Amino acid sequence: MTDQQRSIVFYVLAVVALIGAGIGGLMTWHHDVQLFGDASMQGELIGCKASEEVNCDIVNTSEYSELLGVPIATWGIATYLLIAGLAVGAAQGIQAFKTMLLALGVGAVAYSGFLFYISKVQLNYVCAWCMRLYAINLAVPVLALIGGAHRGLQMPSPRQLGLAVGAFVALSAVSVGGERVFRSTLLGDEAASTALVQNEAAAPETEDVGITQDPDAPLEPRELTVTTEDKNEALIAIRPDDAWKGNPNADVVVVKFADLECGYCKRASSQLHRLYDVYKDDVLFVFKHYPMHPACNPGVKNPRHRYACKAAQASVCAQRQGRFWAYHDLAYKNQHQLKDEHLQAYAKAVELDMTQFNSCMQDQSVAAKVIQDGKDGAAVDVHGTPRIFIDGRLYRSGTSAEQMAVAIERALGRTTKDAREAAKALAVERAKIEPVPDDVPSMRSVRHGSLSFQIDTFEAALTASGAAKSGKHEIPATQMSWFAARDACEAAGRRMCTEEEWIAACQNAAPVDDDNDGEFADDMVEGTTYPYDDFHSRNRCWDGHSRGTMCGPKQDEACRPVYTGEMPGCISADGVYDMTGNVEEWVGATPETAVLLGGAFDTSKDHARCFRRNDVYGPGYSNVRTGFRCCR
Repeated sequence: MTDQQRSIVFYVLAVVALIGAGIGGLMTWHHDVQLFGDASMQGELIGCKASEEVNCDIVNTSEYSELLGVPIATWGIATYLLIAGLAVGAAQGIQAFKTMLLALGVGAVAYSGFLFYISKVQLNYVCAWCMRLYAINLAVPVLALIGGAHRGLQMPSPRQLGLAVGAFVALSAVSVGGERVFRSTLLGDEAASTALVQNEAAAPETEDVGITQDPDAPLEPRELTVTTEDKNEALIAIRPDDAWKGNPNADVVVVKFADLECGYCKRASSQLHRLYDVYKDDVLFVFKHYPMHPACNPGVKNPRHRYACKAAQASVCAQRQGRFWAYHDLAYKNQHQLKDEHLQAYAKAVELDMTQFNSCMQDQSVAAKVIQDGKDGAAVDVHGTPRIFIDGRLYRSGTSAEQMAVAIERALGRTTKDAREAAKALAVERAKIEPVPDDVPSMRSVRHGSLSFQIDTFEAALTASGAAKSGKHEIPATQMSWFAARDACEAAGRRMCTEEEWIAACQNAAPVDDDNDGEFADDMVEGTTYPYDDFHSRNRCWDGHSRGTMCGPKQDEACRPVYTGEMPGCISADGVYDMTGNVEEWVGATPETAVLLGGAFDTSKDHARCFRRNDVYGPGYSNVRTGFRCCR
């Protein structure tokens, strides 16, 4: 290949990179419009038609779609513009720029693999535009090699490296600044519902179960004209037997199609609860079932949630006794447990007549109600959950009460000033993650109900003599069996925590052994699902950092626990750190009651929680994931 041909290759790479920057701009626009824009601005992203496998809305608005609070796509704009500039320099014969392009390309391909894994395994969808960017990322090292980057690799000089870093910083400042300005225009003058912009971890996940009665009147049937995600005009039928709350005569209606086993629906439920508190006198809120399983939903082709049908039917039976919303909230709170025995436990917890409930579960009209809701969803082109219609317009993400409030306010015909005043009732003090104090005690006193005990503030480390110690910035003990943990606690003048004590300290409430089997982590959640809240928040605890199969002799940096107190946001209301993630902790007063709780650094998704009970292994088991803490 001649030098001229190699130059052409790099000019081609520059054009490809500019296309990537354009896609980054498109995805930045889509991310912000979906989360912060007016509902009327939303619609299916061009070139990314939703299907059973593809959903750009979910992927590009998920908790993984931002880095440092900025859309990943925005960082991509700066990166691709830098690549385009380096490619132009390489076309003019600067060999060091070719080396940098090769390195950037390899890094981009590796990051693409990570994001693809997140999409497929964590989110269960792929994004068509993301896949196009992955192809562009692959083209960078391939074109760099074709252009001769491998021939006489030349490391960049300090000046060249500084120039590249400076250019990236400048480009990032422009990209991020532009995104911030665009987002602010979507939010309006100081944001129409500024009080709704909250830390999700600080917001209440569900309303208190109690025994709150549902509205005692059926809805008057009506039909709402909506624009579907397939851009069709269709009708949603509001039926007398739909679950509802709010003002039944309201002109503005919020209809939610949801699945009780759907994690995104759980998140949306917390946001809708906050909206209900403010708009219950002005808006009608309607719930329709859309279980993601073909056994009870004709609008679904592939089974996704195995317990969703029974959970939906159980909530219909709760509705027939005036307890739908109480059951709905409790089912979402305990979403990790939706088997038949759990559905029974929740029915008892909301004080249903169990004879009527069990009879209802055999009633064919209950299954028919769930199927009818599925047909209603299919009629308005619902392809996944949650799907929320506000005044006839579709809102897909369901994770931003702020955006939904803006849509409601505009549907009500209110001004921006009115919107701010109405939203004040939703203000929740932003949860601040404070550094671990230097004088934090080694043990915390915990009292819940009749339980009163002390527990190590941190996961236990070991002294030179093998005794347990609790302190900030220690290396937590690993490779611990239950027997080794017991001996270390006793050597420190303490003892192993019981399962009841550990759960109480983690969930911030006294646990109840609902099934009387002597175990507490297999029962209903009385307090919070995670030490800090009901809803999982990434980066609060050290979980989801590596798969267990990767943990071998050649461990990567993430394949390990971190120092005690390294994650200050991973704290319970009782002031106990790292009860979920990092290392699984042995509990149990005897070998017969020994069990591992809390999950470890490689526990996937949101499964590292207070009720993560691992009883697969006996008390002699140990590995890099197993640790402990002591009580007294």
